[in-house]
Amino acid sequence: MMSANSFGLDNWAINFFIFVRKLTNIKIFDFSYVPLMFKNPIFLDVITRANHTRVEEVQRKLTQKILPITVTLPSKTVQFLRITHVMATMSFREFKLTNSSLRHLELCYFDTKFFPIITVEGFNSLEHLDLSGISSDITIGMGRIPHLIHLKTLILKETNLYNLLQTNTTAFKFCPNIMILDISHNYIWNIKTLGQLDNLRLLNLSHNLLDNVPMVVTKFENIAELDLSHNQFTTIGKKTLDWIDTQRKKLGTFKLYLNDNPFICSCSTTAFLRWIFTTKVKLDNNGNYSCWVAIDSRNHINYTRNIAEDFHNYFVNCDPIVWIKLGISLLVSVLSSLICITLLYNFRWRIIFFFFRNLRRFAEKGLDLTFDYDVYVSYSDDCVGFVKEVQQKIENEWGFKICIEDRDFIVGESIATERATSINKCRHIVFVVSPSTAENEWSRFEIERAKYEKFSQNLQKIVVITKDIALDNIPVEFSIIWKDVLLIQWPVEKDEVQMAWQKLRLWFF
Repeated sequence: MMSANSFGLDNWAINFFIFVRKLTNIKIFDFSYVPLMFKNPIFLDVITRANHTRVEEVQRKLTQKILPITVTLPSKTVQFLRITHVMATMSFREFKLTNSSLRHLELCYFDTKFFPIITVEGFNSLEHLDLSGISSDITIGMGRIPHLIHLKTLILKETNLYNLLQTNTTAFKFCPNIMILDISHNYIWNIKTLGQLDNLRLLNLSHNLLDNVPMVVTKFENIAELDLSHNQFTTIGKKTLDWIDTQRKKLGTFKLYLNDNPFICSCSTTAFLRWIFTTKVKLDNNGNYSCWVAIDSRNHINYTRNIAEDFHNYFVNCDPIVWIKLGISLLVSVLSSLICITLLYNFRWRIIFFFFRNLRRFAEKGLDLTFDYDVYVSYSDDCVGFVKEVQQKIENEWGFKICIEDRDFIVGESIATERATSINKCRHIVFVVSPSTAENEWSRFEIERAKYEKFSQNLQKIVVITKDIALDNIPVEFSIIWKDVLLIQWPVEKDEVQMAWQKLRLWFF
């Protein structure tokens, strides 16, 4: 183990690797965090018991390249090989395994544009492969990984996998028997297919941009552990919940991780909330998640455990049978208080926004931030009608000030200057993406300007609304800002449209 040392990578490295090849009985080889430029290097936790070696996995960080290095596999007895966080590029052409005993291989976090071809000759027993921190386009995307029938664990964190999954339907064909797949931290917002992974038992989709469970996930019959934490879920659909319950009954256990999602506790999500309280599935945080309560005047952040203790009072108005009983027994009181309730209900958001805006302006004044508008809307000609509907909601109902080209741009001024200045004066920006967006030259300009304002910490939120366009047809220019985007696929169904408006309002709030 040579981790976290300040060895040079010139003559010393050459002599060192010549020496390593002479070690005929070596089983574990670790050459990571070299040279010593890392604040918190992670060392291997190796425990030897009854001639069995167990190596616990750790999380790693991205580094910068400085020098090329050539690495070859040491002795055939090596079972665990880790070469990660080395401040050099991968310059060797081929990584060959010949009748190898290697079970665990980690080649991670090299800042490189080239990845060696891994070839296998004879028998191999590789069970664990970690290629995190290196773009998947130059590893599995270019077919540099051989067919590994014994592979059980595959880790691809921070590999820009979202791009590969949109174009490659056979990305995981090389590992048909894996049981653990970790594709977290990849900005994934949609998955078409993951291939035929019949033995998959653990799937990690955490730290992505998913707002619903992809249908492809429910096709895996042996999954017993699913990590959906740190995504964009507001609720989990009934079909997905039924599939999870079926998996638990069939396999005897199921673990589900949902922490740090923007859940909404409302009438439309009561089925999901009841499921949390009653399911026998093992949930992280014991099923106690934060959620936005949007029932009557109770608009605030709460926890599902608190709502479970007072469920009836929170959602009494959601049950039509209860309404009928209340209407019969309390008709007189309802009629007398109807006007007051209606006024409070209609103006509750304006009252909340009034205090919120004043508090926010006070905070912005202390930070020397000034905004003339709350929202800038970027759109094309085929979305004028929809933008008017958005304007009606944002300004007339929610009380925000919106900036749109047809109304607020100064006549006679440079159109580029007007767009740049207007975006600079807005807290948030909304891109309405439609079929004609790709033909709109100003859309690319506004994307670049939004990226600049976001990096300058002037722009607070970037929202993309897709209208009458499939996600696959979104202009590629948006890929540069996906990590900062809040995405809404505008639905057609009336109930889903109401949920989309609610999500947009919560983001602005």
